[in-house]
Amino acid sequence: MSKLIADELVNSIQIQPRDVEGSLRLLDIKGSEEVLVITSTLGFFSLSEMLYVASGVHDREGIGIDNTGFRYPTDELDPGQEPLEGVEIYNPLGEVQVPILAFEHLMARYLRALITEAKKRNDSVIQQSWWCEFVMTTQQIEERLRQGE
Repeated sequence: MSKLIADELVNSIQIQPRDVEGSLRLLDIKGSEEVLVITSTLGFFSLSEMLYVASGVHDREGIGIDNTGFRYPTDELDPGQEPLEGVEIYNPLGEVQVPILAFEHLMARYLRALITEAKKRNDSVIQQSWWCEFVMTTQQIEERLRQGE
């Protein structure tokens, strides 16, 4: 069973604009060794996968891409799998669990930072057909968190 990470560690993850000119990644995601699975998972997702990622958070359903993703406690369990205490974040390095609210706040910060940085750089991603839906989905997640749902 994966380890439950404390809210404080999740909240300590730093999400900052990447200063590398021409980088395919807009953000640097940093944290302590205890949150390496989380930071590496967020760093794995490409911009083209953001609507899928945001929709998973919005719908509170797990997503996975190439053995990297997250699962909610309400997702269907594999045979023999123990129930989750929080959201399980996984990748080839391992898996950890995060309290649902801490996970959703982290994801809202991450998604908002991506939106902000893409707009600031006038990145071509903002011209993609899925971009507006991604922004709206992120706003809905943020609103749900503001309302305490």
